[in-house]
Amino acid sequence: MSLLRGGTVRTVGAATAVLAALAAVAMASWPNLNGDVRYALGTYETAGRGGVSIWDMFVSRPLAYKLFMAAIDEGRILLVGDIASNRANLVIRIETYVLILAVVALLFLGVRRIAGRPAAAGIAAATGLALMVSPPWHFLEPDWVAALLAVLAVAVACTPRRAWLGALLAGPVAMLVVAVKLSTFPVALIALLVIGVFDRRRALWTTLSTLVWVGIWYLLITEYQPWEWTWMGDLAHLVHEEPQRIYWDEVVKLRTAIGDVMVLNPVVALAPAAAAVLIRRESGGRRWAGLAVAVVGFAISLAPAYGQGEFFMYHFASTVVLSAGVCGAAYALCPGFRWPVVVAGLLATGVSLVLLRQPADWRLAESLPVTWAYEIFAFVFAVIAWFVAGRLKVSLPWFVGVVALCVAQLPPVLPGNPYSFSTYNYTIPVGRSSDAPLVELGRRLGADTPVLYLSYGTVNHAMGNPTSCRYPSPIWLQRGALLMRMREVPSYDDNLRCLTEPSDARYLIVQNNWYIMPRTAPDVKALINERFDCSPAAQIPAPEPLTVCPARN
Repeated sequence: MSLLRGGTVRTVGAATAVLAALAAVAMASWPNLNGDVRYALGTYETAGRGGVSIWDMFVSRPLAYKLFMAAIDEGRILLVGDIASNRANLVIRIETYVLILAVVALLFLGVRRIAGRPAAAGIAAATGLALMVSPPWHFLEPDWVAALLAVLAVAVACTPRRAWLGALLAGPVAMLVVAVKLSTFPVALIALLVIGVFDRRRALWTTLSTLVWVGIWYLLITEYQPWEWTWMGDLAHLVHEEPQRIYWDEVVKLRTAIGDVMVLNPVVALAPAAAAVLIRRESGGRRWAGLAVAVVGFAISLAPAYGQGEFFMYHFASTVVLSAGVCGAAYALCPGFRWPVVVAGLLATGVSLVLLRQPADWRLAESLPVTWAYEIFAFVFAVIAWFVAGRLKVSLPWFVGVVALCVAQLPPVLPGNPYSFSTYNYTIPVGRSSDAPLVELGRRLGADTPVLYLSYGTVNHAMGNPTSCRYPSPIWLQRGALLMRMREVPSYDDNLRCLTEPSDARYLIVQNNWYIMPRTAPDVKALINERFDCSPAAQIPAPEPLTVCPARN
């Protein structure tokens, strides 16, 4: 009878965990893909239809990311066609979820072989949930893709029995972490650090393999894709007028952004305490080595955000995934820590849900005390966990942790909650919008009618009309209209060729709230007027904020 009761409890627990995970994933799947992702899709799609090779088109993202997104988008087109819609967005999500599940399954196998089944289950489950129930602004961004690839690198390094084979397989994956966006190279260091926690010999071999593959990637790009380096340098100049250095005001912005991350993702506030209880399990020098690894790992996860200098929430994607993995490991390996982390997690999540529903003006005005409160909470909870680790004997069933983690993932994905608490995009709510007016405009112009876009790539994605310009979303012309220094970079002159060289474009699509025509350089304005008639009488009716100008005969 007791065995039967125990089996029933396990079955009910597993069912509860699965239902909680499915509910959280469904909630995260409801919003639109974020604008940056639809930008990348739109530029790839419309330039591709115009005959531009993916190797030649500019998508404001490195080649590795373009190829990754192109592969996912081609799968979506095969399944539901090439019309932008909510169904198409959902298919892209489902494709990505299948990929995540495959990576997490491999992670479970690798960690189980080295660290045992409980650690593997806790780490794999928490990491998988963090990737799937991801904030809308994180999902499929290059920084998020880098985090996914870092998890894969850890998985393939640990799975083979022979260390050299794991290193051989993990090296090219870690190289892709760097290649997907150059500023994400610290995420590759995190992957190597995590491998070292499990097996230092594997970490050494994987590091050597990674260095070799990064060298091969560098040689291939410089030899066969020299424009990639030009674009990378010009993009860096776009963000930083001078080479990046350590400025005090940038450090202050980073601290504020960390607090914002904790409000949006409470699991980050719990991670220091989880790391503390894991470190306390060790003794002597290993304990201090563990503390150093935890501090260095967390600091490295912040490096992409600081290096890019904009402190967008998705720049912290690896921090969120790493925090979830650490919490999963602590929950699995330290049973006495389970009820404190569940209670603290639910408390922090409840506060976040309330705070994120406050008016935008209030959130901006109160950002300093709120973010300080979360950071102080994280520190105090970590200190308490350090001193009480191992003394608590009351435990909780494993499935309670899954449910608690699912709840903790909800603040950034609930409809109406903002993309961030008080930093950039704090006024943009999570939600679903329709591209139907833009889709209809594309149909009116003719699905195969070539155009020239002066728009952000989301417009391209919705309209779908082909373009033969290799800068389908002309960021250099757009920024050159606003920043004089951008008119001096090589990419600006190359982008200008879309107006100076022969083209089959029959219409000009101007997104007025993105491309500020009145501030356009005189020579660019003259070229536009020479090729297109933007007089009020000639304009094609279009939804706001677009202006559609026909080509002059």
